[in-house]
Amino acid sequence: MADVENGVTNLARAETESSDPMQRLSHGAKVKRGQLSAVQQGRYGTGPAPYGYRRGREGEKPLVVHDREAEVVRLVFREYLRHRSTGKVVSYLHGRGIYTRKGNKWSRQAIAIILSNRTYRGRVTYGNVETEGLHDPIIEPALFYKANALKERKRRRRVPGVDQAQEDSASA
Repeated sequence: MADVENGVTNLARAETESSDPMQRLSHGAKVKRGQLSAVQQGRYGTGPAPYGYRRGREGEKPLVVHDREAEVVRLVFREYLRHRSTGKVVSYLHGRGIYTRKGNKWSRQAIAIILSNRTYRGRVTYGNVETEGLHDPIIEPALFYKANALKERKRRRRVPGVDQAQEDSASA
């Protein structure tokens, strides 16, 4: 049995480490084609489910809403629009004892990723392809767009090499 397992492992390793670039390219192309096909069918791609969802079991939707986490996602959107700051959302969550799925503290980057993740409004994407997902949305599209419009306005106001006071006085 061990010889069979080692043979399979060695075969897989040989295919992965192949010096033939066409073989590696064709495997990569197959993976991309599979991911694109999944998105075109409305299925979420590979990797762990986004915070607020869990992977569906056989016979369920590809992503299933995790009620407690989904409420945190809604809270992130509401508090971001209220406070207009990812840092203040982080403080808000920590002040209420709300931590990540793994029990870690939230970061501003994690909040920004949640705010920009289209999965929460019921969409799936791969590259430039975006379709309606088979999963239930957690966030209404209007709330998603409102939060992302605010994020974009704030991003545009930050100009490298120019502090906000200079920019404000120049526009006055």
